Amino acid sequence: MTTTSLTGAAVIASAWPARYYAAYDTTATGITTVTALYDVQSANTVVQNLPAATAMVALTEEQWLMTAGAVNIWVQNGALLYPARYYAAYDTTATQPTIVTGWCDTWGMSSVTSVPATSALIAISRQDWADTKEFRLPVGRGVQAGKIIDYSPPVKPLPLATQATAALAAGRQTVWNEYGSLNDPTPDSWVAYLKGLAAIANGTDTASTTLPSAPS
Repeated sequence: MTTTSLTGAAVIASAWPARYYAAYDTTATGITTVTALYDVQSANTVVQNLPAATAMVALTEEQWLMTAGAVNIWVQNGALLYPARYYAAYDTTATQPTIVTGWCDTWGMSSVTSVPATSALIAISRQDWADTKEFRLPVGRGVQAGKIIDYSPPVKPLPLATQATAALAAGRQTVWNEYGSLNDPTPDSWVAYLKGLAAIANGTDTASTTLPSAPS
């Protein structure tokens, strides 16, 4: 029978199959945070001080890169609670496309109590998060079919009563400038126009769908 001696690197790879790990308090209940990060292949890592791989969360290389500058890396039930770190929030009940309501750096937060579950967020890459000129914008971004898109919601028309109130103020000013200030009688067409606007503005007229036309 032939036996093969494992090298130091092979021993490490056998005990810790991933290269990067995050340690946490395995006795904690609920949501906890990462307490230490390890690159098991680093020459500076003391293997004897490493927790068992089963007591840590294995990280991908991308996740390892994202740990830079992290305040809290959240863990729950032995897994990262927000594995992508960066997310876009939106109203999951809205008809899509819908607007992005916020951008979340979950590893940069002191608490995630108010952060939705990942199922209600869109994961954002590290590169896209850093792009504040074209991608991560405060307005003009939306969500459709799980992707971030250019989107600005259509402008909702003002209620007819609100339009009538504004038109009534403008109409009264015109009547004063053209007739009242000269002590001239107000033409019937203007009187009818102002009364029509007033009825819409105060709710007396609920049948009209458009404003009356102003006299020429």
